[in-house]
Formats: sequence, structure tokens, C-alpha cells
Amino acid sequence: MDFFLARLPLFKRLPEKTLEELPRKVFLRRFGKGQAVFMDGETPRSVYLLKSGLIKAVKYSLREEPVIMEIISPGGLFGMIAVLDHKPYPVTALCIRDCEAYEIPGKVFEGLLKTHPDFSQAVYSEIGEHLRQSQALRSISREPASQRIAFILGLLSKSVGKNLSIRREDLAEMSGTTQETAIRILSDFRKKKWIASGWKKITILNPEKLEKYSFSGKI
Repeated sequence: MDFFLARLPLFKRLPEKTLEELPRKVFLRRFGKGQAVFMDGETPRSVYLLKSGLIKAVKYSLREEPVIMEIISPGGLFGMIAVLDHKPYPVTALCIRDCEAYEIPGKVFEGLLKTHPDFSQAVYSEIGEHLRQSQALRSISREPASQRIAFILGLLSKSVGKNLSIRREDLAEMSGTTQETAIRILSDFRKKKWIASGWKKITILNPEKLEKYSFSGKI
């Protein structure tokens, strides 16, 4: 049994026998920083579940700058919508840092959905969260960098916890700004006591203030 999968709320809904068989049906893949797990427009063959690292789902346009549609943190599924509707991947999944991800073949994933209603319900609930996050990221993409960074910090704290193991350059990339700007903004957040930070670590002290600021630009 793969203990990483077994302790995830999503996979806890599967019977023990199914969990024991699952590692023989999925593949653990490793990707380097900047590498694409899959590309926008590719034929979907698999769903992925992030084990370690961070991934951004990016949509490219001929007329606009690339737009970050989603941030995937460890334990998150991605690529499932394309597999379920049998249409090309709608985004490019890029590694912000070195990543490990489980590749779940489409037929295996669809089989789990058909035979385990509780698992299916949890997956569709997660798809809803993906769509809400995507809409929120799009709505905030044209706001000032400080609001984008506040939003990303709040987003990560909800999925990972208040103690974030994250580098300033990662945060800058996720929020679409420069490292220098990210450093300045984080310093301002520290002065406001919204966060505390150290070497490759940010602790969220006041998530409510960050969330309010991310959407209103006001303290």
C-alpha cells in the first residue's frame, strides 16, 4: 500500500483492497523545474496527483500574456477534466520546482469513479474547487502584485497549512511578478504582522487580513 495515497482524504474513501492494488496501476513520475507535465491541446491519457513540489496550470493566448489558471499543491489532482470529457488538456501544467506526481491512466481513473460512488463524489467536489480557484485567479490577475501575492499566500495556506515551505522566487513566479517586487511586498506584510518569514519559509499569521486585502486592496 502506498501510504501517501492512503492518507489523502480523497483516497481514504476507497476500500482497503483497492488501495493495496492501486500502486500496481499508477506510476510515480519525476519532473524538473520548468518542465511541463502535459501541454495545452495534448490528447489526455492520464490524470495526475502531485506528491511533492508545486505546479501552475497556465493558459496561453496569442493576444495576452500567459494567465495562471490554477496552483496545484501536494495532494492535488489535476488533468481530470480533460480525461473525463475526452477532450484535449485545456491548460499547460508547468513545474514551479522539481516535482513528483503520480500518473493515473485514464481508464484506471474512470474505473475508480464508476465502481466507488464515494470516491466519485469527492472527485467532482474537487473539480468544483478547481473551477472556483480558476475563476478567482482570473479575476485577480490584473490587480496589483501585492493583492496577487496576498491571494496566493491565502490559497496555499488553505491547502497546505499556515507554515509554508516556499521560496520567494516561487511566490514571485506564481503571482506573475519579479523576485524583487515579491521581496518588497513580503517585507510590507511582515511589518503589518500578516506573516512571519525565514529561510524558504513563510508562516501565515493573519489569513483573514490577507484574504480581505487580496480582493479589496484595502486593509
